[in-house]
Parts: sequence; C-alpha cells; structure tokens
Amino acid sequence: MKPQKVITIFTVILLVIIISSASFFGIYKKEEFKVANRVPKYILGMEFTNSRIINFEVDRTVESTTIYDKDGNEVTEKQKGIEYTEENGYTTVENKVNSDEVLTQDNFKLSKQIFINRLNVLGADQYYIKQDDDGKIQIEITEDDNTDSIISNISQKGVFELKDNETNEVLLNNSYIENSKVVYGQTDTGNTVYLQIKFNKDGKEKLEQISKQYISTTTQVTNEKGELEDKTETKEVAIVFDGQTYRTTYFGDTITDGTLNIAIGGGSDSTTLQQYIKSANQMAAVLNSGVLPITYNSSEYTVSSMLTKTDLNILMYTLIAVLTVMFIYLIIKLKLKGILAVILQIGYISLLLLTLRYTNIKITIEGVVGIMISVVLNYMYITLAFKNLKNNFMKDTTSQYALRLIPIYIIAIIFTFNNIANISSLGMTLVWGIITMYLYNLILTQITIKTIEE
Repeated sequence: MKPQKVITIFTVILLVIIISSASFFGIYKKEEFKVANRVPKYILGMEFTNSRIINFEVDRTVESTTIYDKDGNEVTEKQKGIEYTEENGYTTVENKVNSDEVLTQDNFKLSKQIFINRLNVLGADQYYIKQDDDGKIQIEITEDDNTDSIISNISQKGVFELKDNETNEVLLNNSYIENSKVVYGQTDTGNTVYLQIKFNKDGKEKLEQISKQYISTTTQVTNEKGELEDKTETKEVAIVFDGQTYRTTYFGDTITDGTLNIAIGGGSDSTTLQQYIKSANQMAAVLNSGVLPITYNSSEYTVSSMLTKTDLNILMYTLIAVLTVMFIYLIIKLKLKGILAVILQIGYISLLLLTLRYTNIKITIEGVVGIMISVVLNYMYITLAFKNLKNNFMKDTTSQYALRLIPIYIIAIIFTFNNIANISSLGMTLVWGIITMYLYNLILTQITIKTIEE
C-alpha cells in the first residue's frame, strides 16, 4: 500500500479514536482545584433515573363553625349557660376548606386538566398523572433541576386579584383575564421583564376606570403658618397572587387598551434577566391554565428508577453482544476491509452518543430504540458502501440508500414534534442519528472508500 494511502487510513483511524475517547471517557480540563469533564451528561428519562411522586389530597378539613339562632342571625359571642343545640333552636354550620358543593366529579376532572396544562407549559415533558373517584391526584415526574420549581408552580391555586390597597376591595380578578404573556421593555439601566395581562371587554372597561381613580394627585393646602404648600395624595392598588401581595402601585396614565403590564424585574445582566423571564413565564403559565376549583394538601417522595441495575446490565450486555455479532459478520464477509468497516461503525456510534449529549435530548427507553435503529441504519449504509467499492459513493450508494429511508424520515419528524417525551425521544434520536449518519459517512467513510479504491 502506498505511503499516502497508509497516512490517510491512519488519520481516519486516529479521528475515530479521538471521537470515541471523547464520547466514552470524556474531555477533561483543570478548573481551579479540580479536573472536570467538559462533555455534558446524558439527560435521562424516568426509566433510568429517580422520579418524584406528588400526591394531591382533597383538603376536607373544617376551618371554623358558624352558629345561627332560630331567626337566622349569626351568634358572634357565646353566652354562659346556653347550649347552642338544634333543640334550643340553634343551627351549627361547618365552614369547610372545600364546601360540599365544590367537591364534584366535574371539578375533579377540571383540576386534573389544569395540572396537565401546567405540566406541559412548565416543561415537564415526561410525567404520569392519575386520579381516583375521591379526587386524589397523583403525579410522577422525572427528578431533575427543574422538579422543585415545577411542583411549586403546579400546586398554586392561581388566583389573581387587583385590590384597593386600603379597603381590600377586589377590583379585578381572574374572571376578567383573557390571557397573559411575557413582554420586554428597554430602560436607561437595561431591559425590564413584564408579565402582561390582557383583560376581556368587561375587564378593559373596569381597568380604564381604575386607572383614572388610583393615581397620585398634588393639591395646594394652607399649613399652620397660613402658607400654601403642596400636598400629594396617592391612591394605590395591590397586585395579589394567591393571597400574597406582589406589589402596590398607582397609575400614571389612563389605560384604555385593557392591558396591564406588571414589572417582574430588570437589569443588564443576561443571567439575571433569564431568571426574571423564567419567573414571568411561570406566572403566565399558572394564570393561563385557570384557577384550581379545589384546594389540595400535597405530599411528595422520591422513588428509584423503573429499571434496576440488573436490568440495565442485561440491556447493556445484550447490546454489546448484538454489536459483536454484527462486527464479526463484517470481518468474515469483508475480511481486512471489514476491520475498517468495524472501526468506522464504532466511530459513528461514538459520534452519535456525543451528539445526543450536546443536543440535550432526553433519553428514554424509546430513545434507546431510536439509537439502536440509527446504529443499524448506519451499519447497513457502511456495509453497502464496502460491498460496492466500484460504485460512485455519492451518486449510486448514498442516493439510492437515502431514497429507501424516506418513510423513516417521515416517522422521525412526526415523532419529534410529539408532546409525549417517550415518543419525541424516539423521533429526536432518529433525526439526529440520520443527520449524524450522513455527515459522518460523507466525510470519513467516503474518504476511506476512495482511498481503498485507488
């Protein structure tokens, strides 16, 4: 073999070794007092990692009791020596957290749907939810960095109120909201993130009146010395979420378009702005999903992955055995060329796994199936190329093979845009498997084929 061919083949093998080393062992860099792996970790589905289970129990506690006399008047103070019983003409009413009228099957179903809507918008792409006849809802989601935030937001009641800051009179509430979203505005100090609430027709009219009344006014009054001085009076509203006052404010201009912009935070630092954007998106998700009609008590705990270590070992050893058989077949069929084909196949597997790490694709059981299908497709591609060395790699081998895979392209794309994590994982691993396959083979495999052919 000519020296030039030897150098080319050696270079290809060296590239495969580098890719494989980075994929299976990582790329390490010294950071301060430790050495860290710069290759991202796999994002695993709940089949391979811990899950959080949250139980939402209907709150059936009694907050207080109210006693009425025979005329229907409320007894505010009990007197000594009087028994407040039905025999004496008194009626005792239990004030429950959830009244009996609220605890209906329709409200149970509505609550479940609100939880589902919030989970989807907040990014919980893999979860299980179930509900029993008593209204208890159980949710299982993947344990990751966003789990606590998701649980905190889906558990909110979702009540919005615009109140008179002095009298606590409710001026606007959820029934007037059309939708909400996140918007941005520029200031002298940077960007500001706003939660924009759009009100319906009735809410628009009420907001216009409120913005005319709750303002800051300055008038001149005579002080004790008989001198005129400015006196500022401010009438403020309170913006309240789930009973907690978010902020108090007044209006500088009359709002005529039915849009209320609530400042969440601002600055010039991108990391800080992203935090404000995340908070605003979470608030919008809760408001847009609706108010939970039922109050729940929640409890949670963590469970181990569905697949045990033994299951994972069996899966890994099975995949290794299948790959070994595939490699042996290539070597027997193609002899010395088969060794090169095996090296190229290992390089493809390594590059695909590396790609999945950097593209942050969640790997579920279905995702593993997508990886296996991609490996098989690449195996067939390489085998076809080495069996037909005399054919033009681009015009004959690649174009013909690409046409045969059209149904798989369609399936992969459809599955990618599915909301269910298990299905989208299959679609995305296939999409990236196919993209990686063509890019990898059009570079390394084509160079190898041409070198051998010459």
